[in-house]
Amino acid sequence: MKRNGFTLVELLVVIGILAILGAIGFSIGPSAIQHANCAGCASRIHGLSLAFIQYATDHDGQLPGRTVGTSDKWPVLLLPYVSDPKNYVDPGDPVASAVPASELASNSGNASSFFFNGFNDLGAYNDPTVVVTLANLNNASNLALLGQKVHGSDQYYMDFQEGNESDVLNKTAYFGGANYGYADGSVRYVSLANYTDQMWLVNQGYQIPSP
Repeated sequence: MKRNGFTLVELLVVIGILAILGAIGFSIGPSAIQHANCAGCASRIHGLSLAFIQYATDHDGQLPGRTVGTSDKWPVLLLPYVSDPKNYVDPGDPVASAVPASELASNSGNASSFFFNGFNDLGAYNDPTVVVTLANLNNASNLALLGQKVHGSDQYYMDFQEGNESDVLNKTAYFGGANYGYADGSVRYVSLANYTDQMWLVNQGYQIPSP
């Protein structure tokens, strides 16, 4: 006699297998999303690092300087070299992800997910007229230009003199580390254990202020 359908045992086996697969899917889902966001963040930092180099190439090697008041800040100056304003957003940053694309490059507060080296060791914090050129950067492959900032911060610069390396720099954005863009256009993931403040310094003799 030809049998149609499942027996009760077969049905229970199928349900058990589906339950196991579902549990596995739920357990790896958030981790997979985090990995994807981390990779997307690295890609966007890489694009911004190259945009800084392109900007400098068009401006006699000079990187965007610090500005005061309502003068154009680095996200605005860099915008012509960025293919899409959404490149200012870390995919894992819920605050910046909610900002309209038209408002990501702003002079009234940094709405992006990243902030730029403030070059405190060259005196730029106290003197916005300080000029930093690519030629000034001796160890470009190890000098950080960009870091991930704490979600929702409006700071533009990584300033030691304001304690930003402790209060604003997001050193553990992904899996106990974060992505950084370097002056040679590269991007690297750096774990908290391997992070060092010296990666932001052109002048290695600079005395980092106490917190």
